[in-house]
Formats: sequence, C-alpha cells, structure tokens
Amino acid sequence: MIVVLFGPPGSGKGTQAGLLTGALGVPHISTGELLRAEAAAGTPLGRQVASMLAAGELVPDELIERVLERRLRAPDAERGAILDGYPRTVPQARALDALLAASGRRVDVVVALDVDFRTLIGRLERRAAEQHRPDDNPASIAERLREYHELTEPVLDHYRQQGVPVLVVDGSGDVDAVHRRIVEALESALGHR
Repeated sequence: MIVVLFGPPGSGKGTQAGLLTGALGVPHISTGELLRAEAAAGTPLGRQVASMLAAGELVPDELIERVLERRLRAPDAERGAILDGYPRTVPQARALDALLAASGRRVDVVVALDVDFRTLIGRLERRAAEQHRPDDNPASIAERLREYHELTEPVLDHYRQQGVPVLVVDGSGDVDAVHRRIVEALESALGHR
C-alpha cells in the first residue's frame, strides 16, 4: 500500500507517518529526511541541498526522484510505504505515478492533514527552538507555507481526478487523537487490509 501523507509544514506529517508505520506495517519515507541526511553527509550534492533547505527552496525534482526511487526499491518498502513530503507539485505527482507504475504499483490513498494557520506557526516555532533545523526560520517558514498553498494543494485535485481516495483529516489537537482520526478514515475508506 502506498499512502501519501499531505499537509503544510508543521501539520504533524512526520509524527503521524511514524505512528502509521506501526499500524500499516510499511516504512515511513520522508523526502525531507532523505535530503537532510544527504546535506549532513557533506557531499558536493549535500552542500547544494543544504543551501536550498536553509533558504526554504524546493530541491530539483530529478534529484528527489532519484533519491526516492532508490529508497522505494529497498526490501522494507516491498509491501508499500508512507510518503511524507513528496509529491509537492503536480509534475512530481505525475513522476511518482510513472515511477510506481513501472513496478506495478500506484498511490492507494492520500491523507491530507488540515491544520489552521496559527497552530502551524506555533508548531514550527517550537520545532525551530527544539530541533534547530535550518529550514525552520521565519523567512523560510513563510516561503514554505506559500509554496504549499500554491504548488502542493493542486496535487490533491490531481489524485482526486485519478480516482485515488483523498481523505481530509483534522490535524489539530493531541497526537494520539489525530492518529485515531487518520486510522478511522483509512479503515472507512479502504476497509481492513
């Protein structure tokens, strides 16, 4: 099962994807974490990625696609994966569709976390203070939220047009309550798998 987990920065995608890993038995694949690991490695590519992440810029599609394709071929992803942070644009969604189709797979469901703006900002400010992530500064937060609304929200329509269930789940409140809402929405839409 391929699940795409959507939501603006600070919506709790990473936290919820980690919890869903246990519930669904498939790995959480965060393109953000894959790219941050590349940046931390300090390779020439990693240095390029680090400067893009610090500025809140999107990393070029072809780079993300190469990293993601390699990750989806790993043995632990044979049964599926929870994708967090990708696709962010309609061209990326089309590329993901093609990549998955090449191995006889497809996106099975999209879960979109809905969280109000004030809550998002509060969460991102707390995360910046706790984790010291270079992409959690005020300028890049504003840029990432703008990009999400302009570029990422249309991806939901792409999947709706493909007939993929798009489940909009309230992402506010306590982590466990959000997790329960996601699991209930998945069970309702897909039945028990």
